[in-house]
Amino acid sequence: MSGKLILYVACSVDGYIAESDGSIGFLEESPTPLSDLGYEAFYASVDTLIMGGTTYRQIADELSPEKWLYEGKNTYIYTRHPFKEKQGIKLADAPPKELLEKIRSDTTGDIWLVGGGEIVKMFMEENLVDRYMLYIMPNVLGNGIPLFPQGFPASRVALERVQNINDVVEIIYNKLP
Repeated sequence: MSGKLILYVACSVDGYIAESDGSIGFLEESPTPLSDLGYEAFYASVDTLIMGGTTYRQIADELSPEKWLYEGKNTYIYTRHPFKEKQGIKLADAPPKELLEKIRSDTTGDIWLVGGGEIVKMFMEENLVDRYMLYIMPNVLGNGIPLFPQGFPASRVALERVQNINDVVEIIYNKLP
């Protein structure tokens, strides 16, 4: 199936995608040099991104205010805040299943569910995530913003592979049919 919805995300050993203040500097910290973790190949397979407003604002306002990091990719933003659409960046104004149907009818590439946790939860509640690509970074934060906030639905997945890449553990799961 083309148009797979893929959660590609890095987190701490204890399951946090960001520190309590939203910072993600820990993702760069490793005792050994980090490789790209397969990011370039993954990114080349993606046509569309879906993310929440907080993640969007962090990228657009803090991480890369001068240039949109995902130029050339269609991006849909779920947000409760006022939002002005830009070239390739649109408001996600449909429920998750409807949005996926629309995206899949317009493209053949995969779809990256960027996050954050609440957006991931919305798509998991409808069993829409096809693949989970998790990268466990060599950090224990103790607290922060969890990858899977409380209230996630129980889900069963099938393990595709586990490997270590320097100090990072890559775990890939697929949705069960």
